[in-house]
Amino acid sequence: MHILIIRPGAIGDTLLTFPVIEALKAHYQDPHVTLVSNPAVLPLAQAWHIADEVANYGDTQWSELFSTAGICSPIMHSVLQRITLAICWLRDPDGVVKRNLLAAGIQHEIVAPGRPPQGARRHIVEYLAQTVGIAIAVSTPPRLPPLYASNLNANPMFIAIHPGSGGASKCWPVSHFAAVIKALWARHVPVLLLAGPADTGRVTALLQQLPSPPQASLLNVVIDAPLLHVAELLQGCKGYLGNDSGITHLAALLNVPTLALFGPSDPAVWRPLGASVRILHEPVLENLQVDGVIRTIEEIWMRRV
Repeated sequence: MHILIIRPGAIGDTLLTFPVIEALKAHYQDPHVTLVSNPAVLPLAQAWHIADEVANYGDTQWSELFSTAGICSPIMHSVLQRITLAICWLRDPDGVVKRNLLAAGIQHEIVAPGRPPQGARRHIVEYLAQTVGIAIAVSTPPRLPPLYASNLNANPMFIAIHPGSGGASKCWPVSHFAAVIKALWARHVPVLLLAGPADTGRVTALLQQLPSPPQASLLNVVIDAPLLHVAELLQGCKGYLGNDSGITHLAALLNVPTLALFGPSDPAVWRPLGASVRILHEPVLENLQVDGVIRTIEEIWMRRV
């Protein structure tokens, strides 16, 4: 059985489909899965054996799914003729995608929005699973195998911090992150500071608010690294602090003890999945006090370092 899964969206959107894909693979006998999604996440899907084949959703060939003229490309026809079941988690208000999949000869298709309806306080993983007719308990964290060993594993004392996110309203103030890092340094806890391509400005501002670390070994900065390398580094860390972001979801899936700071996003829908996740939620995120975050860090990490 060949299953095609199309999941556009940000890093976190794609990562949160992984438990659903794993459940689908367990549901069908010997399935072959092709995942079309965010290109940054695809190497992780292969490393974790989530998918047998991957493709970048941004490639122009996939835009034919939305063509009112139908799918005309021989390449797309050759791809789709192998598919037994197509699952598309995307908006299709006029049913164009659905009609094109049926016209391409796909036996079974499921087209559903990539997130629950507005106001429905249901976790995204439970919602996605329901659209394909399976049940997942988000209280049971997914079991994903370890990735390659990172060079931080020799000193698994790092607290990873990612101060960015997809939107400014989802980001705790840089000055607050700086205060946390200073508090960690005062306890001789080393920090792994992570930044993606959209976070450069925030990380630059954060570094400007920090003194030099007491020892050089207390700060490691990684900017715009491939997601697979970030995952390798994260699994060598003692804990993780970040906003509602894709990197936060990655840390949680790796079962790194995770403290996630939520602002306008609803944790009931977007809570990261993992064996050890704590949420601090303040609708206006700048109102979340530094002292409260440091107290939580002391509760969940200081006894581990």
